[in-house]
Amino acid sequence: MESLEKNRSLALAFLDYAFGLDVEKALALLAEDATWWVLGDPSRLGVSGERDYSRIRRLLEMLRKGFPDGMKHQVRGTTAEGNRVAVEVEAVATAENGRSYHNTYHFLIVVDNGQIRAVREYMDTLEILAFQG
Repeated sequence: MESLEKNRSLALAFLDYAFGLDVEKALALLAEDATWWVLGDPSRLGVSGERDYSRIRRLLEMLRKGFPDGMKHQVRGTTAEGNRVAVEVEAVATAENGRSYHNTYHFLIVVDNGQIRAVREYMDTLEILAFQG
């Protein structure tokens, strides 16, 4: 039970840093060979697909530039089983151009030896397309 709570705490800390756009603190929780996969077709939605560590850094830096005040988020629920933590999140933000952004997410985070090994992100891709459009 203790390891489940440690995994849950690690996953929640990572999301706090990622949504807060504290790039260095978020990256510090990742294994060097971590991946982050985002739902969608990369040819139609630029944020979609799988990223390695260096591309995760670029994603977080891009978000920090696009949302200079960070993204406010609220955790709606969590489930931890084995080395996997599922987190439901609702997030809002204001882009650098003043546009409002609101989306709901489901993250599946895999933890291995106290580090995050993989992030799988599911969200409303239509909201992303509408926001970009």
